[in-house]
Amino acid sequence: MPSAPATMLTSPNAKATVPNSKGQQTLLLPFGKNLYLVPATAIKSYAKYSNDQIKTGEDLGALLATKAPEKWKPYCKPDYLTCIEGETGTCVYTTFQVPGWPEERRFLRLISATVAAKNFEKVKEEALEKANADGVEMNDRQQKRLDVLDWNKENDCPNRAQINPEIEKWEIATGDELAKSCFKAPEAKKRTKPGSSQEEEAEAKRKQYICHEEFVKQPPGTTYKINEVGGLLHVLFYRTAATVVGGAAEEEAEAEEEP
Repeated sequence: MPSAPATMLTSPNAKATVPNSKGQQTLLLPFGKNLYLVPATAIKSYAKYSNDQIKTGEDLGALLATKAPEKWKPYCKPDYLTCIEGETGTCVYTTFQVPGWPEERRFLRLISATVAAKNFEKVKEEALEKANADGVEMNDRQQKRLDVLDWNKENDCPNRAQINPEIEKWEIATGDELAKSCFKAPEAKKRTKPGSSQEEEAEAKRKQYICHEEFVKQPPGTTYKINEVGGLLHVLFYRTAATVVGGAAEEEAEAEEEP
């Protein structure tokens, strides 16, 4: 279930925590290779809830890998946003609550300037229209969360992509403060270099696996393909169209060698 509203901590050394979390779980700000603890005094506005639409680590990885505004819009509602202010700028973050990963909601995920520029104004308009249609008057906390949608890069973080916790000298999370995210990065897709031919790809494979020219002799009038399967190299030779006689189907010869 979504988290309840936060109670703001005022101690200078206090760290920001997940709103109303059991045991006061500290929020974690990923930056570079580290996770940082955020001073409670740096929080301008806490989110009321964590996003609960993401169901798997793969889904989270796919979302975080894109800056497409339309894909981020469902996660830009004011109740999902946390606004953090530092000397290096003011930025907006959200968190995700993923089934089976209770600590995922500790991770602050940046709402990029691209996403904010396309979504925030529209989301605010929709929120105001709904409140007016329902005849609801916003209280101070609701208005404060709504005001987060006024964020823009030019005014709030003009010189950086996001707050830099290293420059802020915020504490790096260690030991019991650390947590593991369910995030799984999308698999990288291999791209064929423009203009590369089948022959060039085969030659690159040959150079990768064959350490000398006498590895195997290529029959004249053939092309070949190299595959690695189960620790063995499979070298497949194909007769070229020019050497196929009488319309016979292509023939294959296979050689196996230890790599």
